Amino acid sequence: MIDIERVDCSDAFIDKIALGSEKEYINKSSCQSLRKQRIGALFCVKEAVMKALEMGQGSGVVFKDIELSHQESGKPFVILHGKALEKYNLSYNGKNIEISLSHTPHTAIAVAIIC
Repeated sequence: MIDIERVDCSDAFIDKIALGSEKEYINKSSCQSLRKQRIGALFCVKEAVMKALEMGQGSGVVFKDIELSHQESGKPFVILHGKALEKYNLSYNGKNIEISLSHTPHTAIAVAIIC
């Protein structure tokens, strides 16, 4: 969970955490408030997945190893790459990563569950 006021909207931060498709998601709205909420939600999703997979600092996993995507219905899901995928395959292969995210003008939150 993050306070939207604390969200870094700089290009450097977005480049650090977001893949191309995620940048498109962030920029779908010309509304600055919604853009900031989406950045916050994206950050929260990646943090939640890292924590659920027990991949914190020192694990070699970076934010770009976790990609947020959406089904046509709008349901979010993650695609793992690089070290995150390697670690998932070693410890959690065959299990689903379910995520939920939400954001308001004040707060963004995400939850990740492995089942």
